Amino acid sequence: MKHASQNFLRRMTLPYPVLSCFTLLLFIILSAESCTTIHPGEVGLKVVRGKLQPGNYGEGRHAIGFGRHYIHFTTRLTEVSLKMTLPTKEGVEAKADLTLLYHIKPEAIRDIYLTIGLGYEKSIIMNNFTAIARETCLNYKVIDLMVQRDSLEIAIFRDMNADLGHYGFVIDQVLVRDIDVPDDIDRVIEKKVLAEQQAKQQDVDILRQKKETEANIEKQRKEMEFSFEKQKREIQSNIERERLEQDFAVEKQKKEAERSVIEATAQKKTQELTNSSISEMMLKLKTIEAMKALGESSSSKLIISDGKTPITLKLMGP
Repeated sequence: MKHASQNFLRRMTLPYPVLSCFTLLLFIILSAESCTTIHPGEVGLKVVRGKLQPGNYGEGRHAIGFGRHYIHFTTRLTEVSLKMTLPTKEGVEAKADLTLLYHIKPEAIRDIYLTIGLGYEKSIIMNNFTAIARETCLNYKVIDLMVQRDSLEIAIFRDMNADLGHYGFVIDQVLVRDIDVPDDIDRVIEKKVLAEQQAKQQDVDILRQKKETEANIEKQRKEMEFSFEKQKREIQSNIERERLEQDFAVEKQKKEAERSVIEATAQKKTQELTNSSISEMMLKLKTIEAMKALGESSSSKLIISDGKTPITLKLMGP
């Protein structure tokens, strides 16, 4: 029996390399179990023996154990939804499906943990979301909830940021996914929506007609401007042509007048020359005739002449 026990122990004894590998593996497992991982999009707070340590811890592996652990907070975009009954201005209740998107500022995580704790989503986010949604809907009629959904979302979004911003929460978006109202109200809403669609279509038609009218007016204006410019160019062309014709006529008359003056001057000079020549010839002719008559006379005469104009002296006879 003693030999059997020794043989069993001998068979259970592991070689040194195998034992080393086993020891290393056991150390890795124990080390992994004594660490925590903070993933991307998360921030950790370190607590040692119940006391919150200063500073925030980012993504990575962090050692735990011996009274030390980490509290994880997500800074990713978080979605919360709720279905609730909303009161309206006239007292009619509408069932609504609401969705809220929010995230936490990393620098505000420590204050949130100290003042609110880990249940902040229920105690702060959801409670305020419900209260603000109900309070906001009291400003709307049930018909308006259907046709003014964007306005309702903006109002809740604004009030949520105003109430939760100082805690370190950022409201990214508020969505009103569905609103269910009583059937009679639903029919009234359908009629109102149809009337608004018709009104919008009329506005579109009026706008189109206005644009067409403005386009026609602009076209006529351009055509009138073109016609006016054309007439203006024609008038300017006619004026220029008439001016050239007048200048040509004036120049022609001027030249004719100059020619007439020249002709008159020439005629005058010709006449003067002619008159001068005729007068001299007539004088000579008269002189010759006078001398001839004297020559034929029986009286004694003494003729004194410079060869050009004879002077006749008549002498009395005995």
